[in-house]
Amino acid sequence: MTANRKRLPGFIILLLLLLAGFATPALAAEKPELRVTISLDIPPYVMDKADSGLEIDILRQALEGYRLQFTQLPYEQLQTAVPEKLADVSVGVQADDSGVNYSIDFITFANFAISKKADAVKIDKVADLRNFQVLTWENAYLELGDKFETLFSPQSPLRKNYIEVADQKEQVRMFWEGQGRVIVIDYSIFVYFSRELGHDVNEASFHAIFKPVTNFKAGFRDADLRDRFNQAVKAMCKDGSYTELMRRYGIEIGQSVCE
Repeated sequence: MTANRKRLPGFIILLLLLLAGFATPALAAEKPELRVTISLDIPPYVMDKADSGLEIDILRQALEGYRLQFTQLPYEQLQTAVPEKLADVSVGVQADDSGVNYSIDFITFANFAISKKADAVKIDKVADLRNFQVLTWENAYLELGDKFETLFSPQSPLRKNYIEVADQKEQVRMFWEGQGRVIVIDYSIFVYFSRELGHDVNEASFHAIFKPVTNFKAGFRDADLRDRFNQAVKAMCKDGSYTELMRRYGIEIGQSVCE
């Protein structure tokens, strides 16, 4: 009896350690969940049905204490996802007066007007687009400056020559298959989808008529979470991990949000 009593505490300790070992992964897996709305696939920013890409990796690193549940939506619906309580976070939006807690700029796109070299067109300024059928993404008229908005707002008579496409792969396909069309799109997205569709990007002319980059934010329901996200993005810029992610996805632009 005495010997058994001496061994009992050791057995209990071992049992408790084993139970702790099994319990730890379970507890670690119980991270709070965030519902995140994000665009449809736009490689190299959002890829594999929101499983990879630059935006995905930035979010996972900046919000590493949370389990992110992604829902992909067309651009037009991203802006209203948080106000309508469809999401805790919505990615790739612009600040407005809807009461959403907007982050600092966290992702950058380099947008161009692109034509086919074979069309031999001259596009030196935004106003020159009035002469073409323009393909772009949803709500682009609100995001590419006042001159572009004036040209293609819903009230403009030129709106009939302006086509917004929710799926940017389809947007690129329509450009290559159509005649006399100009596409307005981010450089990296255009190159990725053109190559995937079997087209040579050297057959395209890139017209730099917009500002060098267009920045987008993330919208949050919770202001404290927004603040923590901002600090995390700033830290990623400072330690170089943001630049490393851009390099990993082959994104080369004139400037990033870190500059």
